[in-house]
Amino acid sequence: MENRKKLILIDGSSYLYRAFYALPPLKSPKGEPTGAIYGFIRMLSKLMNEFNPEYIAVAFDLPGKTFRHEEYKEYKATRKETPDELKQQIPKLKEILKLWGIKIIEIPGYEADDIIATLAKKGKERGFEVIIVTPDKDMMQLVEEGVYIFNPVTEEIFDREKVKEKYGIYPKQFVDFLAMVGDTVDNIIGVKGVGPKTARKLLEQFGNIENILENIDKLKPKLQEAFEEAKERLEQNKFLVKLKSDVPVEVEPQDLHKEKADLITLKKRFEELGFRSLLKEIGKVKSIEKKGEQKSLF
Repeated sequence: MENRKKLILIDGSSYLYRAFYALPPLKSPKGEPTGAIYGFIRMLSKLMNEFNPEYIAVAFDLPGKTFRHEEYKEYKATRKETPDELKQQIPKLKEILKLWGIKIIEIPGYEADDIIATLAKKGKERGFEVIIVTPDKDMMQLVEEGVYIFNPVTEEIFDREKVKEKYGIYPKQFVDFLAMVGDTVDNIIGVKGVGPKTARKLLEQFGNIENILENIDKLKPKLQEAFEEAKERLEQNKFLVKLKSDVPVEVEPQDLHKEKADLITLKKRFEELGFRSLLKEIGKVKSIEKKGEQKSLF
């Protein structure tokens, strides 16, 4: 694979939630919750030490409604409110990212996923190799030549063929797959009786939702009935699950150059938070920044 400049885009909100629920509720010496910050920094530290990216950004969701709520008022209506213990950790994490020299991108009315989809598209157009860091399978729809997913939990790298191998469908079929299966977390109602296995079979046979609906008479009676009932809803589902790649992001990929880390303040923050095991990572950051070498994911 040619040695292009690498742009790493981290799905901050998704990973932060993951770290919050996966790790024990750690506390700082002052008694403040720190588990999510610790998990996030461990992941980031590993990423920085292994790949030393030259261009990097973290995207976060902002509180409040998005363009999807305008289309579908019940969007994410069943999702629980962000726990206070997690909310308290977000400003501290953002401060650490800034001290590390990493840019944060947030846009009111849009989710982190859409910001990443837009930057990935821009990055590819500008000749970057784009690596999206996320544990969220919904982002697999963005995988294409020059755009890859790195799952920080399993440490797997996904290109087009790896997506097919793991999920039984290609990235371009992911939107239709999610529209049919639905999503209880986001309150998206799929096609009755269609789970991942059936959705995969149907997409393998017909390719996409349009072809399934055109060949509805070839389906079993129960499925025919389910698709007839869900016809209108499927269009809306596709709108809700498809990531937008034309979000008004004002930065260009080349603006996401990693700045020099403020290692003295960073060390101070780690001490305040009680991250003793992470303090030694700071030394590694220093030596990597001096060398300035960039490794490949591949």
